[in-house]
Amino acid sequence: MNIRTWNVRSLFWSGALKVLHNKLSKLDFDVAALQETRLECGIQKSVNFTIFNSRSESKNHEFGCGFYVRGEL
Repeated sequence: MNIRTWNVRSLFWSGALKVLHNKLSKLDFDVAALQETRLECGIQKSVNFTIFNSRSESKNHEFGCGFYVRGEL
């Protein structure tokens, strides 16, 4: 299992997840830990990946961390 980490500095903008997926799809890994995602808490599923995200109770879109998991892992 290959694990990576990336400080994305924010995924709170239109099209961010598509750009994230395009960049990460070029790398060889199974799980990527993401810092400063600034997304809402929850799970976002796609055919090729799943993002698990958590952040503080703040409504200011601050902080946040998550995991980008490739495939059915």
